[in-house]
Amino acid sequence: MVDLNNDLEEILLKCLRAPHKEFLRDILVYNDSLTISQVVKYFERQGVMFTKPMIQYYVREGIIPPPEGRRRYSRLHLLMLAILEQVKSVCNLEDIAAALSGLPPGDSLIKQFRSLAEYAVEAWRVTLERVMRKASEAANSMELDEEQTRRLFVSLVILAIMTQSAAAKQTALIIGEGSD
Repeated sequence: MVDLNNDLEEILLKCLRAPHKEFLRDILVYNDSLTISQVVKYFERQGVMFTKPMIQYYVREGIIPPPEGRRRYSRLHLLMLAILEQVKSVCNLEDIAAALSGLPPGDSLIKQFRSLAEYAVEAWRVTLERVMRKASEAANSMELDEEQTRRLFVSLVILAIMTQSAAAKQTALIIGEGSD
């Protein structure tokens, strides 16, 4: 039996830092009327690369609402761009735009979203830990050498995450259809 506990802990530590947790807290201290240059600089300080043309593209495509008075971006824009940054690698822009379209303006939304996002990350941590333990048991149940067992473990975890992601995306699409 291969001891995969160290692998489990190492992977969990790397993967499960709450994405942009402090970043979401910072949104509330910002002015509610920012220029596009200030928005770009805000994200640069967070280590996120948004350019003026990217933001203008998201507005033009209806993914985020137009700035107020054609020039001023709000904290809601910052929140939407932060969400977009987090999910654009797993969702298409059309689905993201549909989800963002239901967000009303207001600082209470930012606080509620932050709380929900932190809850979701914690729930994911628990789920991932369970998936990894199950994959460890499955990999160790086969008669393989240590290297093969580790590779099988990694493959099983990745496939389980992909399966879960597909189920989550399908659920989001079903929920989105129900809100029309």
